[in-house]
Amino acid sequence: MTKQNLTEQGNARPPLRRSRQKQIYQHVKQLNAELEQQVANQCAIAIRQSRLYQAAQNHVQELENLNRLKDDFLSAVSHELRTPITNIKMAAQMLEVKLQQAGLLESDSGVVQYLQILRDECDRETNLVNDLLDLSRLETDIKPLRLSSTRLQDWLPYFVEPFQERVKNQRQHFQIYIPSDLPSVQTEPSMLKRILTELLNNACKYTPRDERIWIAVQVSQVNVDALELHIGNSGVEVAETERSRIFDKFYRVPGADPYRHGGKGLGLALVKKLVEQIRATIQVTSCSGETIFTLTLLSNLTPST
Repeated sequence: MTKQNLTEQGNARPPLRRSRQKQIYQHVKQLNAELEQQVANQCAIAIRQSRLYQAAQNHVQELENLNRLKDDFLSAVSHELRTPITNIKMAAQMLEVKLQQAGLLESDSGVVQYLQILRDECDRETNLVNDLLDLSRLETDIKPLRLSSTRLQDWLPYFVEPFQERVKNQRQHFQIYIPSDLPSVQTEPSMLKRILTELLNNACKYTPRDERIWIAVQVSQVNVDALELHIGNSGVEVAETERSRIFDKFYRVPGADPYRHGGKGLGLALVKKLVEQIRATIQVTSCSGETIFTLTLLSNLTPST
């Protein structure tokens, strides 16, 4: 190789090196641009999430304030409603005493009837206010509930005694079926009592004369770790199209006489919320002239002795 050729090769290397450096520079520049874009995107996402979090916090605070205002409003309204109702009922009782002392009640049976209507309507309005308040509290109460072990075969017979007398007076028939070897259930007794009271009140209210009302308890065929408590009555049937709405607030089955049966459609809505509170389930079936509410409660697995 001549000296001239070596000189030409030496002069050719710097352009190749400069081209390679330029490519590396462009590649690094592109990587930097992509990194900057990614950082910018992440910052934008972080800012957006921060704003969303702050908006959510503001929304939660607003809901808490509205809930507090609602509670204050309900408390004030309940007081304003309960006070005159209590006064009316007390006045009716005092009037009855005065008329009794004057010997006017025996001579005018119509007065006795009017006083009874007055007392019944006061009780009805008081129950309405109580149901509204209870339903409102259940919808906002998120406190964990402490369940306890309860033997239905011991508890139910005492619970149903007042209803047996009522059923007898209304010329209905009452039956109760409870096996003695049932396992205990996990529940909150006061809430369970309220649930069954509402269901039995409905049964007593809508069951015609000479028809029957019953309570039956059995181990669930679907879940052996649960008990099913059936509250049923004959002579009444709920249409299939109405069953999905029967637990809605203020809903009344079409055709029911509001003056004869009373109520404002809150009882079963309250039952639904109470059932959720005690971690149970409830469903309604109705066919062949019978309506049955099935309450499913978790059991303690082993039979109680």
